[in-house]
Amino acid sequence: MERYYSDTLCQGLRLLYFQADPARFAEGVQLLEKAVAAEEPHAFYFLARCYGWGDGNVRVNEKKAKKLSRRGIELGSDLCVLGADRMDILKGDVKAAMTGTLEEAFHNVLVMAKDGEPMAQYAIGLFYFWGDMLLNFQKPSKEEFSRYEKENALEALNWFRLSSQQGCIPAFRNAFNSVRNGVNGVPKDLEEALRWAETMDGRVDMRDYYHSFILEYQGLKLYDHAIRWCERGVREGIGVCAVDLGIAYLYGDRGVAEDDERALTLFNMAANAGEEYGYYNAGRCYYNGWGCVRDYNQAFRCFDQACRLGHPTVKSFLAQCYFWGRGVEPNYETAVRMMNDLIREKKDYPKVLMGYCCLYGKGINADPAEGKRLLEEAAQANDGQAWMFLGDMYDQGIGVPENITMAVSCYQKAAAKKIEGANEALGRYKKTLFGKWKRGHLS
Repeated sequence: MERYYSDTLCQGLRLLYFQADPARFAEGVQLLEKAVAAEEPHAFYFLARCYGWGDGNVRVNEKKAKKLSRRGIELGSDLCVLGADRMDILKGDVKAAMTGTLEEAFHNVLVMAKDGEPMAQYAIGLFYFWGDMLLNFQKPSKEEFSRYEKENALEALNWFRLSSQQGCIPAFRNAFNSVRNGVNGVPKDLEEALRWAETMDGRVDMRDYYHSFILEYQGLKLYDHAIRWCERGVREGIGVCAVDLGIAYLYGDRGVAEDDERALTLFNMAANAGEEYGYYNAGRCYYNGWGCVRDYNQAFRCFDQACRLGHPTVKSFLAQCYFWGRGVEPNYETAVRMMNDLIREKKDYPKVLMGYCCLYGKGINADPAEGKRLLEEAAQANDGQAWMFLGDMYDQGIGVPENITMAVSCYQKAAAKKIEGANEALGRYKKTLFGKWKRGHLS
């Protein structure tokens, strides 16, 4: 990079594209702004990328991206020309700033890429990857389109890999995903994608991809490799990797022996790193007594923090906490609100609890028919608590005619699931000499 950019711009690029700590992105953007203030032509391309694509966690602002691109083109940056084309803003006053053609700009950037400049290699890869070469220069017939598209995807892959070898993270991402997912005719080969990614270890800062490696290796049942990346991530303080390893220990089916205490330690480690799934899974452990003494207060605190951090399904557990008063004062209205949020988001929710609330009008207008429907759905999914509530419904005749036979049947299914109170409920009934159930204590 040093042959083409100032030290200031090189430092900024290293912070934005060659390391994966978001805490340092702002510093990188500031260095780009400094290079722009010095009117360094190519700096305008990279800062325009930030505003055009959100690089460096910059808020997208197309107006600023266009202004930067136009000025960079005026100063002679061929990278700005390719970047403006890629952002679909090479038109109007931006295009009018050009003194040459798009093809000339491409070839000038290609010279930089062949000279080994990694960001130019990445830009050339993008030109092939997104069809700019296809649509601007090649313009094949309909019959030839697929062939050209596949050839261009392979050419893009080559440039992305060359850029990756020098540590460019977005180039690595595109190279890895092209083979991992089989993009634009690139043969899909997950094992090859992982094999190549392993060769980039030490060249590319791949911290953002450890979780992907873990999941893919698990899918291939290559658990030793998955655990290796989990443990590495834990050593480097990556919260999501601690969660991955914790899940492996919790269930003991992914290359390690079951160890609930170790799992909880890892979930807490992830939570301390601010990982929402760390809080969620630690909460599950405290709620169920996995690897610890059951602690509803601690479980609620974990679930609440996971919710604040945006965990997508933790409201299901929070609804249970508010419904039963576990770790928090009972509050049917809040429990119902949590469940309604999940319903609106088309996520699973505890139908058994919503059914109860509808049946009795707890936190919601009473709707016995809807309550019965939800409880029956939950019961068919083998939920013992749903059978218990259905037993109460038939026992008390809530929204349905009183039916002792049905009540007993439901209580028996609840008892088989070891639901608290089910055996006591059955004790309120006895059979007659004719085999019918009636109220009265068993002798």
